Amino acid sequence: MSLLAKHAVMEQFLAEGVKYVFGNPGSTELAFMDALQDYPELQYVLGLHETVPLAMADGYARATHRPAVVNVHIAPGLANAMSMIYNARKSGAPIVVTVGQQDTRFTATEPLLYADLVRFAEPWVKWAGEAARPDDVPMLLRRAFKVAAEPPQGPVVLSLPQDLMDGEVTEPVVPTTYTTWSSRPDPASAQKVARMLAEAGSPLILVGDNLALSGGHSEVAALAEAAGCPVLAATGRQWNFPTNHPLYGGPLGFLGGIRESLSGHDVILAMGTGALFASLWYEGGPPVPPGCAFIHVDIDPWEMGKNFAPALALLADPFWAARDIREALEAVRTPAQGAEAERRRQEIAARTAEARRRAEEQLQAEWDQQPISPMRLVAEVRDAAPPHAVFVGSGGTSGRAPFAQLVDLPEPNSFFEGNASLGFSLPGALGVKLALPDRPVIGLLREGDSMYSIQALWTAVKYAIPVTYVVFNNASYRILKQGMVRYLGASERKSEFMGMDFGEPAIDLARQAGVWGIPAKRIDHPADLRPAIREALQHDGPALVDVVIDKSYRHYF
Repeated sequence: MSLLAKHAVMEQFLAEGVKYVFGNPGSTELAFMDALQDYPELQYVLGLHETVPLAMADGYARATHRPAVVNVHIAPGLANAMSMIYNARKSGAPIVVTVGQQDTRFTATEPLLYADLVRFAEPWVKWAGEAARPDDVPMLLRRAFKVAAEPPQGPVVLSLPQDLMDGEVTEPVVPTTYTTWSSRPDPASAQKVARMLAEAGSPLILVGDNLALSGGHSEVAALAEAAGCPVLAATGRQWNFPTNHPLYGGPLGFLGGIRESLSGHDVILAMGTGALFASLWYEGGPPVPPGCAFIHVDIDPWEMGKNFAPALALLADPFWAARDIREALEAVRTPAQGAEAERRRQEIAARTAEARRRAEEQLQAEWDQQPISPMRLVAEVRDAAPPHAVFVGSGGTSGRAPFAQLVDLPEPNSFFEGNASLGFSLPGALGVKLALPDRPVIGLLREGDSMYSIQALWTAVKYAIPVTYVVFNNASYRILKQGMVRYLGASERKSEFMGMDFGEPAIDLARQAGVWGIPAKRIDHPADLRPAIREALQHDGPALVDVVIDKSYRHYF
């Protein structure tokens, strides 16, 4: 039986197990929207600006590790979505973006809103394509889902001309066949890595978001314990290692200090990191110390050896690689090497405990500070959070370092944040909540970041998505102030921080939320924090606490 292409799109979505279609429609999506109403199994989630559905899909896709679907409007809509598509590419979020295209019978005239959508999208996605006939539609959709889902995961764009959507499809709609990508390293390579770790005097393991995809955190933890080495998050835009583990040293600094963090190590093993050593600042040369053996294990061959030549590069699932390397290590090391690894393990655990103790001391010293210390705010959120809570952040500086030092996240899918453009966290938290409906979701917002996607508050109310938002409101772009101080260095010139302080009118997100009927409070006194956060968490729907915090631009750790 033949189908119209617009119905084949929906049938393909059902074949892929899609539950939500995130979007913002336009005139070239009318066929898509007409067909969608015939499929009540697919819930449409409307965002009032394209950043909202894209960021929601990003959160949803990373929480499920399955492709999410977004539909946006031709060239202007795709342009509006680009910042979040860029985020999704950098974060490894599998998203299938469908875009309505003009009628092919007059595209040569360059009609209103027309653009070459494939060329438009190609620099920022894994793949982009456009249907040329109705029968292409289900086939290209399967390709889109396959490319988005297979490592390294990422967004794809499919252009659907509106005249083709009303054409007949004679090809059957069948589920996509996904490649089984989980593979083990060859035994000789695993043995070689094991011998390098056994002989190392100061090994280090770096972990990243491809480790979260593989589910290999427990295996990497066991390997770190066997090797007696610390673990740092090299690319940590989502949870990829238990942060309460005594060998966990926190994130590798994206604001600089990467070379310093890596110095002194003679073997560095990167596990599922994808793109490595992404810093905002040039640090004077290669980050890997001279004479250090750098080993990269990943599921993305493009990133291995792309910038820094490793001693070994293993294309393998980090889960199986960690297990095989650990078993080989336990077999090849001498008793003396095992004893030395245990000594290092105890020493690193003691350093980790001491760092936590110092962080708690600093927290107590700032407890009653006003304006409110970001450390106090992080601690109050930590103490109020229900069991199994998921935190969705913006990647900013005000809460990032205190959060890494003060909050334990022992279980997977406990943390997500954006990876480039501002605007992810507010709508991203809504997508995470739809993906993980049985877990409490807390959005850790920044006021500047939130203004890039403030329309998400409307979506939260429209669909009654119960996310609790806590705003770290310092009325400024703090990260830019830190960058200016670094830029000026020892210069006597003092910056006026042009364009970095918001001033008046104040960005008051509590008032913004109140417009849509969201229970919200603005807090500027430390004593009011705890009751406000606990009250917001008890609300059965979206709620927001806008906290006025210290505006200083110092580094915390």
